Amino acid sequence: MELRQLTYFLTAAQTQNFRKAADICLVAQPALSRQIAALEAELGVPLFRRVKQRVVLTSEGQEFATYVRGALDQLQQGQQAMARHQDGEHGTIYIGSIEPLTTAFLPTIFPIFHQRYPHIHLKVRVGRTDELLTLIEHGELDLGLIFNPSTRPEVLAVQELFRQPLQVMVAANHPLAQSGTTSVTLSQVLKEPLFLLGENSRLRRAVDRAILAQGLSVQPIVEIESLAGLKELVRQGRGITFMLPALLSSDEIEREIRLLPVADITEEFVFALVYHRFRHISQPARLFINSTMDMLAEHSIQEL
Repeated sequence: MELRQLTYFLTAAQTQNFRKAADICLVAQPALSRQIAALEAELGVPLFRRVKQRVVLTSEGQEFATYVRGALDQLQQGQQAMARHQDGEHGTIYIGSIEPLTTAFLPTIFPIFHQRYPHIHLKVRVGRTDELLTLIEHGELDLGLIFNPSTRPEVLAVQELFRQPLQVMVAANHPLAQSGTTSVTLSQVLKEPLFLLGENSRLRRAVDRAILAQGLSVQPIVEIESLAGLKELVRQGRGITFMLPALLSSDEIEREIRLLPVADITEEFVFALVYHRFRHISQPARLFINSTMDMLAEHSIQEL
């Protein structure tokens, strides 16, 4: 059993197509098919079955995939642990980040990282979570900082950074902020003029899901594609919105706006660091992963 066979296997499981899997793995389709067939022969069970134009995992394949993901994640963690014993690295890290984390999270992490590794450079590409996952999958980025990954491609390792509950953002002089209340209810929120991000936003989809779970519906008076524009509308005191604390800088919260917990929303949303399970991860990228996880272990996101 070889690592490349496991790589081909998980990629085919994700794409449900041997040709697409071969493209991602940079190998000819016949070679990928032969390696998967050899893996099936070694295991003595069929891993895939054909359904029209797709290949899908058999029950044995689904069980085996669980073990493969676990083994490869352990291998990645071992490689990262060994990276802790090395320093003095040079190079460039290609990072993808959603726009809010680019402004509210990276600026707090980078100074500490740069102090430790002054000769490592960062090139940051800003994009949506789905776009960044694709770029990492195809090897165009070393790693990504994303929000609430609803699907987790088999070839990508998703390392949770932190979780946060959905809260309500209001202007500092808004009556809800001035009332002295420690939390609000959804029914209170939905009585206010409500601003939301556009329907294609992951945050908006999370908001819609949380409200629907309470048997309620939402009718925003403004839908806007810009997070900065959304914040500005709330700052002006013309309405309120739902927000996650990590999407705001600490000075924004203190000076201009307030965040209030929502008593009847218990779901927490995930911010994660993502990288490729199989492609070579450069030493600088490993050091960034390790440093980020160490910093979050030492401090809460609010302290950073």
